[in-house]
Amino acid sequence: MTTILSDPAVLWRRAVNRWRTTFQQGDMIILFTTIVMLIMPALSLHASDWPVAIETIVPVLIISVLLGFVLARSHYGEVVALLLSTFYAGITILFVAAINEPGYLIPNMGSVLVRSIQWLIDLATGGINQDNLVFTLMIAVLFWYLGYNATWHIFRIDRVWRVIVPPGLILLTNIVLNDGEASLDLYLVLFLFGALLLIVRSNLDARQWDWYISGIAAPKNIRMQFLRIGAVLAAASLFVAWVVPTGGLQERLDEFQDFLQSDGARQFAEFWSRLISPVEGDGPATADYFGGDSLDLGGAIRLGDQIVFLVSAPQQPDADATRYYWRSRVFEEYGNGRWLPAATLRVTDAMAPMEIHYDPNVVGTARVAVDQVFTVSSAPTRIIHTAPQPAEVSVGGRIDLLRTGTDDNESSVNISVIRPLRVLNPGDTYGVTSLLSTATAYELREAGTSYPTWVAVPNAQMPAGITNDVVALARQIVDEAGATNPYDQAKAIETWLRTNIGYNEAIPEPPEGIDPVQWFLFDIQEGYCTYYATAMVSMLRSLGIPARMAAGFAQGEWDANLGQYVVRERDAHTWVEVYFPGYGWVEFEPTAAQMPLNRDGDNPLPPEQQAAALAATAEPTSTPTLLPSPTFVPTSTPQNDESQQQQPQQEMPSPTPTLTPTPTATPVIVPTVPPPAQPPQQDTSFVSFIFRALGMVLVAFLAFLALIMLMVFIYWWWEWRGMRNLSPVSRAYSRLQRYLPLVGLRMREDQTPEERRGQIVDKLPQVSRPVTAITRSYTEERYGHYSEDSPHTILNNDAADEAWPQVREHILVKWLKRFIPFWK
Repeated sequence: MTTILSDPAVLWRRAVNRWRTTFQQGDMIILFTTIVMLIMPALSLHASDWPVAIETIVPVLIISVLLGFVLARSHYGEVVALLLSTFYAGITILFVAAINEPGYLIPNMGSVLVRSIQWLIDLATGGINQDNLVFTLMIAVLFWYLGYNATWHIFRIDRVWRVIVPPGLILLTNIVLNDGEASLDLYLVLFLFGALLLIVRSNLDARQWDWYISGIAAPKNIRMQFLRIGAVLAAASLFVAWVVPTGGLQERLDEFQDFLQSDGARQFAEFWSRLISPVEGDGPATADYFGGDSLDLGGAIRLGDQIVFLVSAPQQPDADATRYYWRSRVFEEYGNGRWLPAATLRVTDAMAPMEIHYDPNVVGTARVAVDQVFTVSSAPTRIIHTAPQPAEVSVGGRIDLLRTGTDDNESSVNISVIRPLRVLNPGDTYGVTSLLSTATAYELREAGTSYPTWVAVPNAQMPAGITNDVVALARQIVDEAGATNPYDQAKAIETWLRTNIGYNEAIPEPPEGIDPVQWFLFDIQEGYCTYYATAMVSMLRSLGIPARMAAGFAQGEWDANLGQYVVRERDAHTWVEVYFPGYGWVEFEPTAAQMPLNRDGDNPLPPEQQAAALAATAEPTSTPTLLPSPTFVPTSTPQNDESQQQQPQQEMPSPTPTLTPTPTATPVIVPTVPPPAQPPQQDTSFVSFIFRALGMVLVAFLAFLALIMLMVFIYWWWEWRGMRNLSPVSRAYSRLQRYLPLVGLRMREDQTPEERRGQIVDKLPQVSRPVTAITRSYTEERYGHYSEDSPHTILNNDAADEAWPQVREHILVKWLKRFIPFWK
């Protein structure tokens, strides 16, 4: 070692030789090409708004490619290399993910592990956990093995299609499913360019081997020449493929969409949404308006006139006093322009009918049971719509909920959404019995403010991002109205919004850096129902009044011939629910385009204000636009024929862009789901089996990873601990002394190496030759005068490296025989 450090020329010559034996001509270019090609699917996921942290995925991918190259050029076999790659995968992904989290490294690593374990618990227990970090970790694991697989099959066994096909499938699937504004064409072009270069390189390797077998000498720079020509041909091929027209593509896409509407794809989407936060996009197309797991306050909306469903229910004689809302979801958590549900558990009840028994202390007595029958009309749906509050549904389904007390089946729950076990197709029907509120204004004024904890959290907490201006405006409104109880305060804010904010579906996107509620109330002062409802909820919560946003559809039009309510796409709507002790959640209507909602004891709006509200209702879009999961809330419709006649025929304010709305929540009172009379049926479908199998595979992988990490640690403890800077000969001799106690040999400190060798050979005569080689090489190194780079030293190093595995194997086998009596 001293000789090398004192002679830089020797050190440089060794480094150059090592480099030349590791890297062949063109390897650096192929490595770079492989990294670029594999990064394309990752970048396409990021561009499509998948909830992945690209700052974690890309470093993990690059490290996996580089490590895979080192392992491919090492002497390790395929199994050992895979185990080493798995070990380094766990360390690298944990480290990179922790670095990208805010805070310090060590606490972040603990947090990453804890969040991953919690996700697994929720997976196993049916909980809802949409932690984007865990999804990023899973994608990081996927891309780690893509990188390792690529370099191993390029530089070790030359199977180029095993490199191209897996990431290519990811990229193509993402392109087909992508419905956002971002174009993914560039990612596809760069991926194909890299794939063609790898094919050129693979074919060149095959030809060079044939030339070698035939005794043909090839020029030294032939690899670089082939790569240059291959790059030109790849670029030309991509250009030609791009400009040549294709046929039959739309037919293939239609077939793929049919597959996405199948029951299996739907069930997988349900499983996915329970554990992965939603991707902004349509996904499998159905008319699930406001059925997704988030809703953003955005720009213009445009919905059509097509019929979504029909509802058979008793006709409401006075739409001003009572009316129906058909709910899909409930949203409780709001912050910085985005609504999320508070549900943490998913319960499956396969037995029809599903019964929801409410705690009388939660619902109160001012309720009446109303039966409804829904008929799906224009497109499949995976949402069960109900009038508030659902007490019975005629089909089995899955309920997303938040328990309000203990975790037993008797505790009260807040229901976020109800989904059927299978997709409901056009023509399908289901029945619902709901408990509608009949509370009067007089009763609600006397309800008081004794809110239980499960209501106050999160429904009375101040939303993130709400400004002091909004809080001050809420206080000003109730003070000027002289409102001293929660009901009158809610009516005052509802009336102020209906009177002072204009209805407009063609508003622009909220500006960056400003809260959408602040912008809605003080700047643009117009918008649609999502903005009205968000503003009212925010102001009520600033006063300490529990409120949440409900979403689904307004009542629609009564068709006397059918004896049903006709609910159209343009009836999609959001509104406000306020909690009153003893009466539960009660609806309020702050949107100016809807008829006011007055109860017995209210002061109704003057006729001119009601007419103004009707005039504000926008006309439906001439061409219906089916958007499976709306991101924004649509227009409402007048509630009777007379009101429709009063509505002036006016054009849409301006061409309104069609948005991909995000679903909204369907409010449900805090029900109690008792234990079923008999155990619920197990879902034995093939897709459910696949879901359970995926969970078991994930748990098995983590257990396997933990086992590998344990094995690597044991290997390091016995083979490398304290020996990193030793020469190969000294390291082999030290390992021998460390392993001897396993077979009952303990050496005295005053023994010479030769005396120790004799004692070992007496005990282990089968390994006398390798033990002698290690011992005498150590004696020559310790007491001889050979330089480190001398031929004699190099031969001794090689001999020690070859001898030690033989000795280790024999010692371990002899040690294991002590615990296995019948092993002779």
